[in-house]
Amino acid sequence: MSDMTHAERRARGLEVISSLTGSKDPEKVAQDIEDQNGALGSLAIDFALGDVWTRPGISRRDRSLIVIAIVGALNQLEHLKVHVRGAINHGVTPEEVREVMTHMCGYAGFPRALDAMKAANEVLAELGHAPKDGKLPPAERLSLSDRRKRAAPGLAKVSGGKLFDNFDITLNGLEKQMGPIGIFAADFIFGDIWERSQLSKRDRSLIVNSFLGALGRQDELKIHIPGAFRHGLSKEEIQELIVTLAAYAGFPFAVEATHVLHEHLKKEAS
Repeated sequence: MSDMTHAERRARGLEVISSLTGSKDPEKVAQDIEDQNGALGSLAIDFALGDVWTRPGISRRDRSLIVIAIVGALNQLEHLKVHVRGAINHGVTPEEVREVMTHMCGYAGFPRALDAMKAANEVLAELGHAPKDGKLPPAERLSLSDRRKRAAPGLAKVSGGKLFDNFDITLNGLEKQMGPIGIFAADFIFGDIWERSQLSKRDRSLIVNSFLGALGRQDELKIHIPGAFRHGLSKEEIQELIVTLAAYAGFPFAVEATHVLHEHLKKEAS
């Protein structure tokens, strides 16, 4: 890696401030951050923005999805508002932003997802993306049999299993292993959420691994990092998710996610 001056790092950080906020005076924004936070503000500009956000390997759109998933799962609503604006600037649609919050309910719980949706809607309304007539469309009204038909292929894809000839047998196995939560995981997570059309499966894998990484759920990452590969994410993209995790959730969580990734790669190579 070639040497980089502080001025070069700062210039990168300022460019990201412009990209995220749309500000025409990123120097003033950076100065305000430093004045209010001192060294912490300097490090946020130079590392989180200058070093992390400008890395190659993943698009700005995808990094925005990762960040809003992380800060939403952590209930960091002021930061979420900043990054929802940035996500729109980076090409994420309002529908996709809202779908991140919808998917969040299955992985971080309804209270955090509802708080995040409220914060996101405030910003989206300011940007001219309020829902028509002030109402967002409800979820599809699905029967239990329809939900289970939807759940079977998605669950097989994430878990790496074959398509289930008899999904009832699979459900019985989940119930024996985990009790009623196993049934709800199939019906709700995979029947209700994963099959919604507002985000691709690839993007859902991206945000799910962001939720889980931010919350330190290593056992679940062992399922969903392999699932991310099956949904089309590359090793480099998953590594960039983890780098972003370091800046927004902390290095311990990023290190733990790295261990899971390396364990998977080692297993695949053997």
